[in-house]
Amino acid sequence: MNLTCLKSGIWQAELRVPQEARPVIGKTRFAKSTGTRDKREVVLRAAPMLKRWQSDIELAKSDPQTLIAKQAQRKAQQAFRPLSQESGVAEDHLAWLRDLPPSKASKYEAIEWGSGIPLPAYMESFIQSHYTKPDTQSEARRYVLEATTFMPTLESLTKLNAQRWLTEEEGKEPSARRALKTMQKATGYLAEYVAWLQYRNLIDQSLANPFRELHYPKTLTRPKKYEALTYGEICVLRTAAARKGDDLMVRYIDIARFTGMRLSEIGALTSASSELIDGIACFRVRSDAKTVASANRLIPISNRLQSLVGLTGLDMQNAENAVGKRFGRLKRQVLHEGDSRSKCFHSIRKFVVTTLEQSGISEGIAADLVGHEKPNITYNVYSNGSSLGQLQEAIQALDDKQSIA
Repeated sequence: MNLTCLKSGIWQAELRVPQEARPVIGKTRFAKSTGTRDKREVVLRAAPMLKRWQSDIELAKSDPQTLIAKQAQRKAQQAFRPLSQESGVAEDHLAWLRDLPPSKASKYEAIEWGSGIPLPAYMESFIQSHYTKPDTQSEARRYVLEATTFMPTLESLTKLNAQRWLTEEEGKEPSARRALKTMQKATGYLAEYVAWLQYRNLIDQSLANPFRELHYPKTLTRPKKYEALTYGEICVLRTAAARKGDDLMVRYIDIARFTGMRLSEIGALTSASSELIDGIACFRVRSDAKTVASANRLIPISNRLQSLVGLTGLDMQNAENAVGKRFGRLKRQVLHEGDSRSKCFHSIRKFVVTTLEQSGISEGIAADLVGHEKPNITYNVYSNGSSLGQLQEAIQALDDKQSIA
């Protein structure tokens, strides 16, 4: 017999089936999880498996008809056996815990289960019977485990505990609070789990499903989709990108903070995107930009930005999607969790607009610079827009407010 350690750290028992016994047994080897990471425990658990497998092999050689009858009997018993008696469940209600990576398992090992059955005891059987897509299975597993911190056992499945889960979410800082739809999805998975437990007669069928008809606080909504990054946060992100050697991201950040351009607009920039008009170096945004107000607009380039990114040979590689994803990972690494959830690359653009407002730049000029529709219908319809000199003053205001290289 062989003992193999799987990627999860769980040990699996295996035994090769001899060639002459394979036609009757119907497989080339026996294999079964021991459900433990403990090297000492695995030997004890594997012993009865080995004994049964060896018995089957001997029967396959000496009395194949008896073995075939036994196999049919086992299948019939398995089909009609209550779930609470299935191998790995009645024997050990904490099998799910040992299947978790050690870093996640530690969160639940401290829970006092008492004489109750842990809420996730039947979780894997439920998930495997209900969902086929790996992403959906993973999501259902995550929410059942999360609910375990509020109702650790099947006996604690009450409306009060379910509502307490929502109440605690409501009490979080707005930036850390999950959206209403997210919590509705979470409680939806739990409602299905409870209904399945009742169907399998694993909990009282007369129990009112605690995850149905919950009161969802109105405050369970996300804050604004994007919040402005502060100048200090931009500095931290730029420095972190530079340390990682991500020079392309550094250039994206620099262009964004000194112009307010959108990520997609930056991605389209090449050396052909810059022009010299009346002695002022400018970026010309491509004509297929996001909005009419964005298209064919000129953005002056400060001397400082020119020295940082260079205009000769400039090529931003249409890498906005890749840079956006890397930026998302970076901000989660270097910013506080609450600060990072509501901020993304677009938040640099928010910083620019905020800085322009605080510098006294008129809303119309700011709108022309960043490609927003004019706030005033008269200006929007009849005006030819801000002069290049006015736009340059706005760019200079951004330059003056930023002091890092």
